[in-house]
Amino acid sequence: MRLLGVVLAGGQSRRFGRDKALALLDGRPLIDHALAALAGCDALAVAGRDWPGVTALPDRPEPGLGPLAGLNAALHYGATQGFSHVASLPVDCAALPTDWLARLGDGPAHAAGQPLIAVWPVTLAAGLEAFVAGGGRRVRDWVAGTGARAVDLGPLANLNHPGDLDRLQR
Repeated sequence: MRLLGVVLAGGQSRRFGRDKALALLDGRPLIDHALAALAGCDALAVAGRDWPGVTALPDRPEPGLGPLAGLNAALHYGATQGFSHVASLPVDCAALPTDWLARLGDGPAHAAGQPLIAVWPVTLAAGLEAFVAGGGRRVRDWVAGTGARAVDLGPLANLNHPGDLDRLQR
């Protein structure tokens, strides 16, 4: 398996109130934590924004369509670059178990309750492209159509508001 790791970082952080990717946890931006969690991948990318030293993937087909546009970009990029799978993480997934990639296997599989913490075969690219082109935006709707299995990775932090981050740091 040749694995591209991608951080989905194109969101507007409306509920968070500021750029979530740059919010600090233990003195490091959340985006750095997500990239570190993908260290077991063969290559890394960030969808939806630029980040120094990492391949930037513009949302596909355009920005503002939600996280599936970032995942769509990653699956297509992965397919054209010879990757067999994409491991995806939202920018705000802190404190993942160190063996999360091994537990998800070769997918399609995602963390139970967190469908963007996942491993996807790049063969799903055309189906996701069609879903997004047809107006699909709900992650759970697309995931249900993939037959992906949900894997219990234990309790995972959900950082939607600054207070969520404050509680995690305590």
